[in-house]
Amino acid sequence: MSSDEDEETPLDPAVERVRQRLKRLILISVVTLFVGLAAVVAAVLYKVGPSRDKPALTAVAGETMVDGALPADAQLLSTALDGRTLALTYAEGAAHRVVVIDLATGKVLRRLRLDGLAPPATP
Repeated sequence: MSSDEDEETPLDPAVERVRQRLKRLILISVVTLFVGLAAVVAAVLYKVGPSRDKPALTAVAGETMVDGALPADAQLLSTALDGRTLALTYAEGAAHRVVVIDLATGKVLRRLRLDGLAPPATP
C-alpha cells in the first residue's frame, strides 16, 4: 500500500458545501423527530394520568334555597347536573330559557335564551 491511498484527498469546495448542508439538514430532521416523539409521549401521559376535574360536592344535610332562579309562570322542561352546577331548561311563554346555578353557593351563574325552538307542548 502506498501512502497516497491512506490519505484522503480533500473534497472539492462545492461538494464540501453540499456535505455540510446535508449534515445540517439531517441534524434538523433528527431534532424535529425527537421533539415530535416527545410531544406524543407527553400527550399519552397526560391522557392516562389522573383526572384533573373538580371533585363533586359532598353531601350536606338540609336544603339550600335558590331565590329567583325561575319565574313564577315557568314550565320546567329538563334539568342537567354535572356535580358542581345545575342547568334548568324552562319555557316562559313561547320562549325557551336555560339558567345555570352553582350548587355550592346557590347563585345563578348564567341565564341563556334559546331562540328558534318550537313552543312547548301543553299537557
